[in-house]
Amino acid sequence: MRFQLGDTICADGELYQVVGRITYKNVNDGCCWDEYRLFAEKDGSEHWLSVDDVYKEYSIWEMVRVPDRSGYHWSDHGTEVVVSCEGNVDVERGDRAEFTEYEDATEEKIISTEIWSDGTEHSSGYYLDPHEFWHVRSNPQSRTTISRNSNTKKSGGGCIVTLVIMFFILPNIVDLLGGINITSTISKYLKKNDSYTYVTSITGNEKQSADVYRAPSGYSIDTTAKDIINAIEGYTEYVQQDDDTEAEGSIAILTEKEYCLIYKSIDDTVLVHVSNRKYAYTTDDDLYQGTSRARRYYRSFYYTKGYFADDSDYNGKYTSPYSTYDGDTIDYSSTNTYNSYSDSIRQSSISSRSSSGGGLSGGK
Repeated sequence: MRFQLGDTICADGELYQVVGRITYKNVNDGCCWDEYRLFAEKDGSEHWLSVDDVYKEYSIWEMVRVPDRSGYHWSDHGTEVVVSCEGNVDVERGDRAEFTEYEDATEEKIISTEIWSDGTEHSSGYYLDPHEFWHVRSNPQSRTTISRNSNTKKSGGGCIVTLVIMFFILPNIVDLLGGINITSTISKYLKKNDSYTYVTSITGNEKQSADVYRAPSGYSIDTTAKDIINAIEGYTEYVQQDDDTEAEGSIAILTEKEYCLIYKSIDDTVLVHVSNRKYAYTTDDDLYQGTSRARRYYRSFYYTKGYFADDSDYNGKYTSPYSTYDGDTIDYSSTNTYNSYSDSIRQSSISSRSSSGGGLSGGK
């Protein structure tokens, strides 16, 4: 995924113009990633978009003067070297810095510290899912005039930015974005949707937690699952319903970052249990007011479809109770009703974006 200078992109619902690009190589593992210098269309503020297709990590940043790392933990450290750059950036090929990154307990927010030969820079940001940013339109005719502190290599908190942007204004911008659901995760959707009622949080291991929500009145498990699948635009990895013959079976949804179970509580209420995958990997607690059947399906689905991939990713970094799991496994069918439904929603979303001049392939 690569964007060009002058492109307009949408990231987390905001429009930006690409004014610079830096390609870094991690000296430790030899992998490369791109960082794009962006100016927001609405106010000219400066941001950086990091695109790492090797580790499939995407994030958006801005500079902070004194980062508050309370509640954050160390996540990565290494040496980065500039292998190529273009546009309005203040680095040259061969420049290098020591970087350290920190994540909060949700592993959604991040802080980065870079030590360059001429000073230290701090940035804060958050992760994006790949469908949260995309190319809107090429704009080779754009002209941008910037006044900046020549010592700033990363984000704009340490520089003075005077921005004059003389480029097209997207026609009918409301129409362009109005039909796009930019909610990226199940957790974000449930928090923002007043129809779902927050019930409680369950504290797990490794400072992780899961949230429980009550579905809207009148929603069945089926209705709730389809509503959530629509909200995340069909971006599931695995989804399937328990074949419980005595009642409406629980539905498990596994995405790239989250694990969710939609189930009937002991008082026949539809509940949604959602967490990041780190919680699922490190914690094996009971479901809130869950039946024994729902609990078994929650565990067996995660063990069958999520545990081994997470175990490989974490590579011994955390201890998982599933390492000694001896319960049931599930038979997964890629043609099951909800997986097919997810596929149709995802394809519909892609088609809709492509027809609007965007797409998921980036600025090519």
